[in-house]
Amino acid sequence: MPDPSAVYRPRNPHDSPYYRCVEDHFEAFEQVYEERFERQYGFFRPYVARVIHRYLDCGDLHNGFARVKCADCGHEYLLAFSCKRRHFCPSCHQKRVIVFAEELCENILKYVPHRQWVLSIPKRLRIYFMFDRSLLSKLSQCAWKVLSQYLRQAVPYEDAVSGAVIAIQSFGDFLNFNPWPRPGLRA
Repeated sequence: MPDPSAVYRPRNPHDSPYYRCVEDHFEAFEQVYEERFERQYGFFRPYVARVIHRYLDCGDLHNGFARVKCADCGHEYLLAFSCKRRHFCPSCHQKRVIVFAEELCENILKYVPHRQWVLSIPKRLRIYFMFDRSLLSKLSQCAWKVLSQYLRQAVPYEDAVSGAVIAIQSFGDFLNFNPWPRPGLRA
């Protein structure tokens, strides 16, 4: 008997409460953003609107699809194109998290001890990062330079090589703002 989990079941993003909320309220939010939110959260970035619109098109067959066909049995189905956006689209984000974790485990991380470092931005400096997102990649690079120098001095082996996976995470209110990820933002 075939494994029921192996059967492709297309998702219907239009049925989710999250999708309906975004579809029903984003336009109104965009219209009042400058008046109600700009002073506290900074200017409305055009990138945000592009992410939202791509999310609303994600998984919809009307916006394009690929025909997938089994070479053995001939069964075929339509696979709707996705938005490939991290952090906003739950479906695409989850897939990318899994693919990234697999890549880390299989090809990057060695079977050696690992350590997690959490670095915080002082509250007085957070406003600069909130209004100039390009500083976030510079911050990651600076943090890595300091950490790698520290690790080189702490390890007694001359041929030791350190590595890092750096992620910028935040949550909460103004003092702990939420930076929208940008393509190419890597350390």
